[in-house]
This record gives sequence, structure tokens and C-alpha cells, in this order.
Amino acid sequence: MDEKSLKIGEYLIQKIYESGVRHVFGVPGDYILNFYAKVNSSPLQLINTSDEEGAAFAADAYARFNGFGVVCVTYTVGGLKVLNAAACAYAEKSPLLIIAGAPGYKERENYTLLHHKAKEYDDQLRMFERITVASTDLQNPTEACQEIDRVIQTVLTLKRPGFIELPRDMVDMLVAPKIPHSREQVRNNDPSSHIEAVNALIDAINSAKQPVIMAGIGVLRHNLVSALESFAEKTNIPVVSTILGKSVIDERNPHFIGVYAGIIGDEQVRNYVESSDCIILLGMLLTDVDMGANTAVLDPDAMVTLSDEECSIGSLEFPVQGLMLLPDILGKGLHYHEINGVPVPVRERMPSFTPSDIKITTKSLVPALNSLVDDNTVLITEVGDAVMMSLDITIRRSGGFLCPVYYSTLGYSVPAGIGVQAAQPDLRSLILSGDGAFQMTGMEVSTAARYHMNPIVIVLNNSGFGTERPMIDGSFNDVAGWKYHKIPEIIGYGTGYLIRTEQEFVDAMKEAYASKELSILEVILDPDDISPQLRRLCQKFSQGVKQ
Repeated sequence: MDEKSLKIGEYLIQKIYESGVRHVFGVPGDYILNFYAKVNSSPLQLINTSDEEGAAFAADAYARFNGFGVVCVTYTVGGLKVLNAAACAYAEKSPLLIIAGAPGYKERENYTLLHHKAKEYDDQLRMFERITVASTDLQNPTEACQEIDRVIQTVLTLKRPGFIELPRDMVDMLVAPKIPHSREQVRNNDPSSHIEAVNALIDAINSAKQPVIMAGIGVLRHNLVSALESFAEKTNIPVVSTILGKSVIDERNPHFIGVYAGIIGDEQVRNYVESSDCIILLGMLLTDVDMGANTAVLDPDAMVTLSDEECSIGSLEFPVQGLMLLPDILGKGLHYHEINGVPVPVRERMPSFTPSDIKITTKSLVPALNSLVDDNTVLITEVGDAVMMSLDITIRRSGGFLCPVYYSTLGYSVPAGIGVQAAQPDLRSLILSGDGAFQMTGMEVSTAARYHMNPIVIVLNNSGFGTERPMIDGSFNDVAGWKYHKIPEIIGYGTGYLIRTEQEFVDAMKEAYASKELSILEVILDPDDISPQLRRLCQKFSQGVKQ
């Protein structure tokens, strides 16, 4: 179709498709229905969820796997439900595009009070401006193409969310011819600074006696996994990941020793990292969570920081994007390090697991899952104890672990499982959720049923918010009792299992993996049963963490 004859809605769909998206998640509403109809007749597949936040979480997970994700909702009542997920995508650098409908401009002129309006007609746009890297209101047909291009390109470049408000009277307006314009550069690196930074980095790495690579989520976002693997292979430097960066590489990699998470993580890994004279931070977000609830003890002078926003060696800074230098560093004179005292990888120290008829606990869940997770599994966990008990589970593919652990929003895992299976249908979503988090968005299992997906959902039923009980307990940590294993009967799809013993868990998991439908495993745990990782954190806090 000639671009000059395209309508704005059609042009937007075309640019989404060209950016690699094949699925759009959302919930329809009258202000976005005409655009929905165009999407429905396009090569894009609509996936309608039960709730807008679920749609946004699914689109976020799709973005993390596919490189770009789209959620489409109606004005305000839909848009504001997406705000939380947009904030999560911004915090954790996920390339998510939010499209929200809006009243037409002639309608606004004729009526001061149209439904879904809160205070002012631009409230929705103004709110999203705070938590996106680019936003626009497509109110002017002569600028619509440039604005769509600008928002999408910024999202793809900066790996953070963008927002497009689409008034319903603009959807069928013909696009105006595009005005040629030069693409703005996010950062114009000076060649001399580039060379200086590369040389200084190589000198710092080569001179180190006990270096370690700490890999963060930026390596995945910027498709630098192969470069990381080559870097470790060429230098023989051990690799750890952060919690948010868990599975940045296949965790069977011979250089990977475990997750560093302050006192939350493995003690041997922690001791090695904290005694390092050269901690190479690749694509990391230095958050309180990744630093083990601020229990990390890292020497600032030993930190070599390479991110998409920063490049530094100790206090020495370079005006370049450090993470993008990794391929250049590989081509230079890096030394092969002979390093003593590297701990045996956590995966090699995991106990073997033979199930019995004894009661299942959080401690036995970890080796049990470790023995069952395969190469096609994507483990998606909720924040809290679900993610903590997963730190020592070996993930057998790069990017095979998802959890919004920094932003720490609950209710992410079930809709995220839908997004993952839409992005890569050959993968299996294995969801680990507490009962409290499941009650927030668990209804999205019906979306999985509608689109014939087969996630395996493990609901840890400990009668409430188990992560909070060791901090301050009270009736506010209790949740209503559901029969989670009965949910497949309600939605008419899949199989449910009630699990009390180790053997029941293993048997159910094997059946679930063999099934082509949804499986829900309700695992009964004692209210005070918490993982060893969470227990370590609670014990440390009870002793008083040194500041």
C-alpha cells in the first residue's frame, strides 16, 4: 500500500509490525475500538486479557523476549491501569509501547464531560510523560508519522517504555507526507574518548589479580550475551549475575559460579566477589535489591562500570556508553587470567534430589525444581520468597528467568507467562507464585486457556504473604483461602493438582511437562516455612546489619 494513502491507524500498525512485533495485548474499549478493528484485520494477532494490567505485564514479558512489546487499551480507565506496569518497564529497562485511546478533539470541543475523563482531558498523557522515555498525542495529522517514528525508535534505542495517545477521530485520518529529518543520536561518543576508555579498561582488567564479571540485565537488553560469553572465555574471568540479571547466560556455562546478592546469596560467591580487586559491572542497575537489600560490601575503587549510560574505572569517568565498548575490548590485547580461589559453582554444590513421601518444604522445592527444569523452560517468579528460593536453581538457557525483582510489583508472573509463550511458543512457562500474588492476576490463566497455551503454574499456598511475616506479622498478612487446584475445572481447561509431599510434587510436575494444556499445582506449605535465602536475610536483620 502506498504510504501516502495510509491512515494514521494503519501507519501505526505498519511501524509496529516492522519493529518485529507479531502480537498486541490489551482490553478493548470504545475510545480504541476503531483502532482495535484495524489491528484485528492486520497481520498482528490480538491477545485479549482479563484486565489491562495483565495485558501490560504480558506485553512487558513479550518485550523482554522479543525486543519490543505493545499493549493497547482505552482512555484513562484502561490507561491508568497500565501505569504500574509502565513504571516497572521503565525501572527495569523493558522496551514496551503503550497505546491508549482518547476522545476525539471535536468531541472535546463540544462536550466538557465525556465518560472516562477524570479532571482534564490530557491527564492520561501527562501521567505517562513521567514514566516513559518518549510520549506523544497524535492530534496533528501533519506530524503523526514523525511522532510515531520518534516514539518507537526511542523505545527501541533506550530500552524503556513509550506512550502514544490515539484520539479516536485520528485513527482514520490520512497521514501527511513525512518531512525528512535527521535522526537524533542518543549519545555522540567522541572518538578520542572511545579509544582512551578502551585502553584504560584493558589495562585495568589485565592488571587485576582476582577479577570477576558481574553481569546485569543490560547484557540481555542490548543483545550482548555472545560478547559476554566470549569475554569470559578469552580472559578466564569467573562470572556472577545479579538477581535481576539472573540467566543473563546459560547457567551451565563453565565460567558461571552463581548469583551475587549480598547476604541473600551463596556465601562462597559473596566472599569471592567482595574480595575482588576488579569487579567488572556489565549492564548492571545498582539497586538495593541486586545489592542484597543493601548488604553488599563492594570496594568502589575496584568497580569497573560498563553500562548503556556510564563508563568508569573507580572514580575515573569516561564520556562514552561503556557497555557498547564490550565488542571493541574483545578485539584488543586481553590477558588470560590464572586465578586461584574461585569457588566451585553453586550448581555443582546442589544436593541431588530423590523424592519421598515426606512433607514438601521450601528447602526441598529448590533441588526438586533443579532436577526438573529443562532447556525449554522459562522460570517466571513473583517477588518475595518465590524469587529468593529460585536463586540457586540452574537456568539452562540465556534469558530463561524472569522476575520484576527491582521494581517488585506483585501479580507479574501469570500474565508474563502468556507473553513469553506468545513471543516464543516453543518455550514452556514455569510460574512460581505465592498465593497472595496469584490472587491479584491469577485470572489470566483463562487467557492462557483461550489461546491454548500451556503454562505450568505452581501456587505456593502458605496462607498469606510469607515474605512479610518474618518482618512484621499480623492478620494483614493473611489472604482468603482458595482451592487453587480446582481452577482448571472452573475455566474448563487444564489439570489441577493438590500437593502435600515431595513425591506428589515430582509426579505432578512430570505429568504437567507431558501435558499440552495448563497445569496448576497447589503446593501446601506451613505459614512460617520460608526459604533458606529469606531466612538468611531475616537472621542478618535481626542481628543488625552494619551500615
